[in-house]
Amino acid sequence: MPLFVVTCTDQDGTVEKRLAVRPQHLARLEQLDAEGRLIVAGAMPKDPSNPQAGFYGSTIIVDFDSREALDTWLQDEPFLKEGVYAQIEVKPFNKAFPKG
Repeated sequence: MPLFVVTCTDQDGTVEKRLAVRPQHLARLEQLDAEGRLIVAGAMPKDPSNPQAGFYGSTIIVDFDSREALDTWLQDEPFLKEGVYAQIEVKPFNKAFPKG
């Protein structure tokens, strides 16, 4: 299955909303992980020691059958639906390392 890098950019001033919606967001990622389709996921904090400083956004690398299947999954992303994400960019990804 193809891999995709999903880069999500937060809207300014949404840190409180992000933290409130985070459990829903994590539940969806946990489901992908249980299905073996999550390669890596994480937030990009403005200050790693202070979540209240806000976030630039998030990056995930996922394994989906197609771009269309990924787009369908993204439509239900809580951070997108609740206005945390201003933009989502998707690019194909060829994993080279680590091997295996």
